[in-house]
Amino acid sequence: MEIKKNIIALIPARLGSNRVKAKNLRLINGKPLIYYVIDACKKVGLFTKVYVNSESDLFGVVAQRYGVDFYKRPPHLATSQSMIDEYLYDFLSNIQCDILAVVNPTSPFLKAKEIESAINNFIENDFDTQLACQDIQTHSFYNNIPINFSTAGKHPRSQDLIPIKALNFAVTIWKRDSFLQQFEKSGHAVYTGKLGLYAFHGLSTIDIDWEEDFKLAEIIMENLDRFEDSKAEWDPVLEDLLSSNTEIKN
Repeated sequence: MEIKKNIIALIPARLGSNRVKAKNLRLINGKPLIYYVIDACKKVGLFTKVYVNSESDLFGVVAQRYGVDFYKRPPHLATSQSMIDEYLYDFLSNIQCDILAVVNPTSPFLKAKEIESAINNFIENDFDTQLACQDIQTHSFYNNIPINFSTAGKHPRSQDLIPIKALNFAVTIWKRDSFLQQFEKSGHAVYTGKLGLYAFHGLSTIDIDWEEDFKLAEIIMENLDRFEDSKAEWDPVLEDLLSSNTEIKN
């Protein structure tokens, strides 16, 4: 018989922001940005509890309004210089769990089923740490050196490239004990033990960091039904020709 694991969701929400003022409280389609991940987490059947973690009591009000728990972070762990390792260590030192899933409040298009899939992947592979990423399949350079293709010979097709795994931290997951042991040993613990990567796709990869991101998210949120129900369409004059054209490959 499998023992049920105590899995907690943590939504970090610092009041200060260098790029957009109080961005987690900024309204998108009439609701604060942080609401969307709170709502998604509440629909995940695997979580024992959902916490908002912040130094500001304003987020305590938000947590109460939307029916989740609040953990008040010490102010010295909420500056622009504070590291994720430090405030997670503070939280995990005071809150018991087996697994911690940190859900990014600036990823408003995350779905509950995507969060559940990420957690199941973490458990099935017995990772200590699982980082969220996005597969980017394009020709990429670092310091003017190609990293996923060679400039010697013919230019490779993008569909033949090995995707770059770009971290987006939509949902980052740790075993509590592994994290605490690593932090107490070395003072850092984000990349702890057996490490796995989990790729998110589509709208769930959108991360709100800049003013332009808010404008884009507002447009998407207002038209979300169209995004989710969209289907391929072509010029009706050419559709019959396209459907019978043997040159077109799936």
